[in-house]
Amino acid sequence: QTTALEGSTTATTTTSTSTASSPSVTSNSNDRTVYYNGQAYEGTGRLPRDAPFTPTYVNAYTFNSAVAFVSLIVTVSFFYFKIIAGILESPQIGPDREFQSSMSYMGPSDQGEPRPMLTPLCPMPEQFQETRKQRGSGDGASDDDNCALFGKIIILADSISTYGYTHATHGWLGSLSDEWVGRADVALRGFPGYNTHWVKSIFPDLLHQETKSVNVAPVKLVIIALGTDDASFPNTRQYVSLDAYKENLRFLTNSIRYPESPNYSPDTQVILVTPAPLHDTMWEASLAAVNKTLDRSNSMTKEYVDACVQVGEELQLPVVNVWHDIQCQVDGTCQLHESERLEDYFMDGFHLQRMGNEVLYKGIMNAVALHYPQLHPVCWPTVFPGYHTESSPEQSILKRHCNNHNNNNKI
Repeated sequence: QTTALEGSTTATTTTSTSTASSPSVTSNSNDRTVYYNGQAYEGTGRLPRDAPFTPTYVNAYTFNSAVAFVSLIVTVSFFYFKIIAGILESPQIGPDREFQSSMSYMGPSDQGEPRPMLTPLCPMPEQFQETRKQRGSGDGASDDDNCALFGKIIILADSISTYGYTHATHGWLGSLSDEWVGRADVALRGFPGYNTHWVKSIFPDLLHQETKSVNVAPVKLVIIALGTDDASFPNTRQYVSLDAYKENLRFLTNSIRYPESPNYSPDTQVILVTPAPLHDTMWEASLAAVNKTLDRSNSMTKEYVDACVQVGEELQLPVVNVWHDIQCQVDGTCQLHESERLEDYFMDGFHLQRMGNEVLYKGIMNAVALHYPQLHPVCWPTVFPGYHTESSPEQSILKRHCNNHNNNNKI
């Protein structure tokens, strides 16, 4: 028996050595001896707690559990940070997420020097006083104008106004509102999807409400940014011919500038804005994602851009040529300020993202500085002085006085 036991021990030891010293139990069902690292442990058939630990012994269950736990932590951490990053990078476009899948890319950082901003040459105060004397009291200056504190800037736009207030895309409308804060209210009258035919039908009532209602702020500037939807293919519902488009722009402008118009407003200035370029491939992919076919092209949009410029020259109005300001960078025909890649200006090939909004916003501000410096925030002081200035609101030279205000002060 002793010899047999020793032989069994030798065989077991050899086997244990060849299997990386893993513990083993003898084949005799009555013997509950465990052999591990050349030692025999009698008892229950399990390795006792006081058995010496060596690197060659690894509990497979413990190892697999550790691997599974680490994998779980890594996976949860990855998706957590992915979700957080997605929320931070989201354009936050609200409930209208028709093209959300194609708007995840917000464009690279600005390249090169930033687009220059013109500094206006402000008119002298004497010029304002002389102009008011020449106007007299019968040319549109009413008591309501004298009572109004803040001015108003109207933005009449179509699809180019979509996401114009979205902070994640540096919306151009939000940037304009920041410029005139404390001076004028920037009011968006945006109609995404509207062509100039549809805007023309509602503009008289809209203009009357903005200019002729009682105790409203005087409209100092109207920015007309239309034509993006007019430039659709002829077989689409939004299409407007070039001649009709130009005639509609004349009608909208003449409703403000001509004395014969019932909504004539001599103190209101006008700026035209051309349609922006179109990224054909990007826009076609965005439409295909919602089972729609291509409805416009960049080459056709260029024809409406030229028509808008022609109307501006004809009526002697400043024109912000957004199409040229973006396209010339892609073509390499002008100094680069943003990017030479057309896709960097759009969220979906059609609606502007951060770089496109920067081009439009700065184009409008430069047009105001060049053509209407008296309306530029640099030359247009705030209605009431700031807290840290020496003067008080009661001493402000901009404070309007009228009977209504005086009566309210007595109550």
